[in-house]
Amino acid sequence: MHGGVKFYRGVPKAARNYVERDCARYDDYYLAEGDGIAMRFVAGSTAAGDIALEKKPGMDGETYEAWVAGMVVETGQPKGRLRKDANGLRFVEVTINGPKTWSFAAALHPEV
Repeated sequence: MHGGVKFYRGVPKAARNYVERDCARYDDYYLAEGDGIAMRFVAGSTAAGDIALEKKPGMDGETYEAWVAGMVVETGQPKGRLRKDANGLRFVEVTINGPKTWSFAAALHPEV
C-alpha cells in the first residue's frame, strides 16, 4: 500500500486555490458529486456508544475557505482559539492507495 501526507500551512484562500486547481487536473478527484468543491464528513457517537460517520452537504469555495480558517461551517463561529501566524497548521491531506484488487472488488460488488 502506498500513499502520502501533505501538511498545509497557509492562508485559506490559497487552500481553496490548491483544491480547485488539483480538481481540474485530476478530473474532479476531490470534488463532491456535483454539490461543492469538497466533501465533508463529521464523526460522532451514537446512543449505543458506537462511532458514526455523517456525510454533510458539500462545501462551496467560500464555505471551504471558512472551514480551512477554523470556523464551524454551520455557525461561522471559531472552533476554538485560532492561530493566525504563518506556521499555523490548517489541515492534513492524507492519500492512501490500496491494492488494485480493491478496485476489482468494488467493480464486481458495488456494496464494497
